[in-house]
Amino acid sequence: MKALRQFDRVVNTVRVVALVAILIAVIGMCTMNIVLRYLIKGAAAFRPFPWVDELMRMGTIWIAFLAAGLGVKEGSHVSLESLTEKWLPPKVTRVLRKIALLVVLATLAALIYYGVLTTMRQSRSYLQNIRISNGWFYAAIPVGCGYLFYDFLLIFIFGSHPFAKKKAAQEPVSGSF
Repeated sequence: MKALRQFDRVVNTVRVVALVAILIAVIGMCTMNIVLRYLIKGAAAFRPFPWVDELMRMGTIWIAFLAAGLGVKEGSHVSLESLTEKWLPPKVTRVLRKIALLVVLATLAALIYYGVLTTMRQSRSYLQNIRISNGWFYAAIPVGCGYLFYDFLLIFIFGSHPFAKKKAAQEPVSGSF
């Protein structure tokens, strides 16, 4: 379990650092284009860059796919567990939850597979205003779904994410870690 905790720490550090870097880049590019568009008018040398919109769109998609796994880890996504827990016996609820997790894992595996294929196919085409491969745009799908698969797999195995901060804050730390 200690090795898994260290692996999880590395995985999440990479994810959070990438998220912060992309978010800073998107905010910086957006601010730069706003300043160039509205505050520095008239100077031909200081016109907004047309490629910023494409990179901001790409960054936003990467942010959405990378951050989704953090929401899964902390249990922040909407679920129907309150309905099943209210109306169904606990054993049926557990079985339905496992089935739902298997469906999610199978769907994510398919998204990873087809996302890799699409990324490779799109790597030969480029964005319209800047010479960056569309593969970078589509790579958010298999990478983000890979993180989601990892988090859902941990939930499937352990019943809840073993390294979620909410869980750690609510329950006393046991000696098993």
